Amino acid sequence: MQRLAQAFGAGRDPLELRADPDGLAPERLLVFELTDDVSNFARAAAAVPGLEFIAAEGLEADEHDKNPSLYLMIPDAMALRQMVTLWTRFRAGQALPAGMTPWRDLFAQLRDLRPWGPQDRVSPEDAAVLAEERADARGMVRLELELVYRTQVGVEGQALTALAASGGALIARSRVDGAKYHALLVDVPKAELDRVLAQGQAGLVASESVMHIRPQSAVQISTFESQALAPGEIFPLPDGDPIAAVFDAVPLAGHPRLAGRLSVDDPFDLEPRAVGPRQHGTAMASAVVHGDLGAAPLAPLTRRVFFLNVMYAPQDLGEAERFPDRLPADLFETALLRMKAGEDPAAPSVIVVNASLGDRNKPFAGRMSGWARVLDHLAHAYGVLFIVSAGNQLDDLVNEEMSTIAFEALDAGQKARAALRASAAAIARRRILAPAESMNALTVGALHSDSFVPGALPASTFDVWADTGLCTISSGLGPGFGNAVKPDVLAPGGRHHVRLLPAGAGHRLRPIGANAALLGGIGVAAPPSGADLNPDRTSRTVGTSVAAALLTGVAARAHEALEASYDDFLTLPGPQRAALLKALLVHGARWTEARDLILEILGPSDNRQHVRQKDNIRRYLGYGAVDAQKVLDCASDRATLWAVGRLVKEQAHTFAVPLPPVMSGKPLPHELSMTIAWFSPPRVGTANYRGVRLRLVEPGEAAAEFAVGAAGEQPDANQIHRGTVIHRRWSGDKAAALGANATFELMLQRQPDEIDEPINYAVVTSLAMPGVAEVYTQVRDRVAVKPKVAVPV
Repeated sequence: MQRLAQAFGAGRDPLELRADPDGLAPERLLVFELTDDVSNFARAAAAVPGLEFIAAEGLEADEHDKNPSLYLMIPDAMALRQMVTLWTRFRAGQALPAGMTPWRDLFAQLRDLRPWGPQDRVSPEDAAVLAEERADARGMVRLELELVYRTQVGVEGQALTALAASGGALIARSRVDGAKYHALLVDVPKAELDRVLAQGQAGLVASESVMHIRPQSAVQISTFESQALAPGEIFPLPDGDPIAAVFDAVPLAGHPRLAGRLSVDDPFDLEPRAVGPRQHGTAMASAVVHGDLGAAPLAPLTRRVFFLNVMYAPQDLGEAERFPDRLPADLFETALLRMKAGEDPAAPSVIVVNASLGDRNKPFAGRMSGWARVLDHLAHAYGVLFIVSAGNQLDDLVNEEMSTIAFEALDAGQKARAALRASAAAIARRRILAPAESMNALTVGALHSDSFVPGALPASTFDVWADTGLCTISSGLGPGFGNAVKPDVLAPGGRHHVRLLPAGAGHRLRPIGANAALLGGIGVAAPPSGADLNPDRTSRTVGTSVAAALLTGVAARAHEALEASYDDFLTLPGPQRAALLKALLVHGARWTEARDLILEILGPSDNRQHVRQKDNIRRYLGYGAVDAQKVLDCASDRATLWAVGRLVKEQAHTFAVPLPPVMSGKPLPHELSMTIAWFSPPRVGTANYRGVRLRLVEPGEAAAEFAVGAAGEQPDANQIHRGTVIHRRWSGDKAAALGANATFELMLQRQPDEIDEPINYAVVTSLAMPGVAEVYTQVRDRVAVKPKVAVPV
């Protein structure tokens, strides 16, 4: 065991146990399969000299993952073989060599220890999807091969050799160095898929050039239902360069509600192929430009929206809109570069991109998808905010303890509770869909809300989460990568009804599929159909796609409002304005009344376990539902301030928020809130995927002087520091004694990291004392840069 002892010896850098194997060398990788008690393993690992259990990213215990795995890269093959030998001795009950005793306690926390191999290239989640794949008429099945990322050439050649030996064919390739992403889209014979699922020692699954074998990406498309709406009000056509973009399926750009409001770009030549109903792209463009057509009318955006086609509607009416024969990550990189880079970029002014697309074949299960990694790279490299839908989970919610008759006899509140219990029981299978786990993206879940008034519901059909403040019953749940808050926020996504069905002696609640928008939804523009040839046809849709599109429209309107208020706003760098929009959207969010319901059903009931309580709440609500009005407007009793800047390594900035004298001496509810947003470079294959981590220092003395404390109805102070947006509120109702020039000081720190470049960030802060009208004016009078727009009293 000499080489193994040297690997962990004194004076060497400790070897790191990690939760994510991406970016590591699989030929030197050991897989540690844990029992379900991660905390005991962490204590045992801490006692092993030369071993570091990296808890910074991704290694938080997930009570819903009963088979967690960790990964350790060993310096060389000899040390790896000796570690496996040590494990074999332990399993056989033999004594370990001298000096290796600490490993005994660590091994006691393992189910298995083994070299990386075929079973690691196909995750259980991917295997379940692949097992359902059917061969096409040629007997072929399409797969995605994520290759081991190497800076030198050769890996792709090895993979192509293995592919040819299997009888397969290459369809497309993609390599994005900034995300350490290298992948192939391939067709393989059904027999090769069977070998992949068998996880043996032959074929693609045994190739050392392959890191992951995954099903082909399949975008989840919303359903639509016709709804006749009054003709839209006539507004002037927009001018000016676009701020917002939509990456989606080819739209009906000539629709009366969209004509002249989109700048459509078709770099993948999809327009001629889009011969089917152009529903999804048309609907998303409509939601961005107009908001909910079924609600109070909004003036459309004053700038055009840049629309880049990445999918198309095929001729077969039974087929959903789809990607061309390219990998989604490749499409998005090509689209972003065309829009922002090169000598003649198509839309260099764009800083917000709507991506209302979710890969139903890739629910998040702890590992960052390649698509999400590429979004993270693009967001940081080009200073762009991606607004991404959380994805929808349409599987039945099953309760085997309660019959359909018993469920129907419940009152509305008890039906909501029964549905939430069933959702909680299946929470591990109702996660967000790729690329929603992206750390730099703003991920949007669907709030169970709309303006549609349905008639009587059909038999066995229920609006189980009506008036609860919950997300829709199908909205993908968090958390995200590294235990980050995901979804970040909720926006209206329509009311998604369920159908009651028997399940043995129990019952199942099935989220309505094809006819989901028949009973609720968000109003959007729609293409003419065989039954309705009206060129101004409208429809409704339900889900996270339209929620993300609505919020993209809010971001664009916020930008327009800032332009109108500050003459020099457009002189700010694009990445800082993008970060500011991200901060503003989250700043307008807070938990709904659903917080109490989630706490009641999911618990834990012991308030000493408040961290777990808040963890359960944020899985459903994120930072909360966005109040668009608070994003777009101030009020006489509320003042919102913002700032942008850059932080270099290990630097801190202090913000002195002016406290108005009118808030002094009043025992009234009052609040201060702060939101920080930035775009971090991804560091794939390192201990910290988030290359740059910012931290908001919890105020002590300042909070006491302002008579506030951390508000209870928000994520835990540690949970908010796991992503690239921090949102924190402090509130109180006791009187504060404030001096004439009192301030509330908050410090933002950049944690130690390996990134040399300065990082752009944005800060938004609000002060509020409901009913006290001079808050806004007194704060405004103390800041140097004043908005031009008057605030209504």
